[in-house]
Amino acid sequence: MNVSVNRIVDQDVNLKVWLSDQEMLFNRLRDQDAAAFKVLYQQYAGAIYGAITRQVSDEEKANSILTQTFCEVWQSIASYDETKLRIFTWINQIAAQNIKKTTV
Repeated sequence: MNVSVNRIVDQDVNLKVWLSDQEMLFNRLRDQDAAAFKVLYQQYAGAIYGAITRQVSDEEKANSILTQTFCEVWQSIASYDETKLRIFTWINQIAAQNIKKTTV
């Protein structure tokens, strides 16, 4: 994954802050930016779907779990802490919980 760094300058205090693209994405997600969520979905939905289908053979159920997972991601993104888990791991854990709910 390529990560670039963008420079943001606060003119009021002349403070320079460097943020990675990933940090900027997380900030936008926390602000409930739909375009940022679309980027997140495009980056991770395929891999998450693959993880789901390895455990759920029914395609309709797998699609439902994927949808439910990303709805939960959207609703709880403010609680995501990138210092504790990578975003893929966090989303995959949500998917695993949803798989357990549907197979019980």
